[in-house]
Amino acid sequence: MVLISCGVFAFAERGAAQLGKSNLIQEEGAVYLEDLLDKPIKLKVVKASPVYGSLKGKRWLGNLVPGGPATLLAVSDKAYRIRARARQGQVAGWVNRKAVEGIDDELVEKLKKLYERELLVQDLIANKQIAMGMTIGEVARALGRPDNRTSKVTKEGRTDKVEYITYERVPQTVTAPDRFGRLFQSTVYVKVPVGKLTIEFEGEVVSSIEESEGSDVEGPIKIVPPPIFLY
Repeated sequence: MVLISCGVFAFAERGAAQLGKSNLIQEEGAVYLEDLLDKPIKLKVVKASPVYGSLKGKRWLGNLVPGGPATLLAVSDKAYRIRARARQGQVAGWVNRKAVEGIDDELVEKLKKLYERELLVQDLIANKQIAMGMTIGEVARALGRPDNRTSKVTKEGRTDKVEYITYERVPQTVTAPDRFGRLFQSTVYVKVPVGKLTIEFEGEVVSSIEESEGSDVEGPIKIVPPPIFLY
């Protein structure tokens, strides 16, 4: 089964519960970046635009000071949420997209796709599942530390392979003498491998998944978009 991405804003309400680590109330119809990016996106204020506390333009916070820096906090189809200096002091709120520069439509679309992908990956990790297109780190977050790992570097690039082995405790009857030399039988449980999941990576992205009967991963192989690079 292939996971098909839907419009990013259809995921916004569910994504807030999965991605929101901060105490900020995340409004439906917006993509919040705080837990999505490794480093913030810096912008420049170019217009003395009003700043509002909500995406719907409610609760006026102040007017931006042109020429100052701003940090991008969230994006929507019509506005950006930024942190910047207003004439009334430091504010964090929604402004018209034309009030700042340093971000274009192409970058906004990448942010939306990055958000979509993150929702899919977080759902897989929560259910201890993997998919084609995930990274080494994401697989480890879903399944834990692998039992075996090998790497190979050639002129074509680097490939990695990890193995997750499924074990079962199998009872075995053992005959041994007691302290008086009398033979008696007891049952011991031995950990026996019964299944194996092999995952190969190219460029640190899952390129193949092979599982034998008895592995912990069940169901059809899923697919997510590969990692998205903003720059």
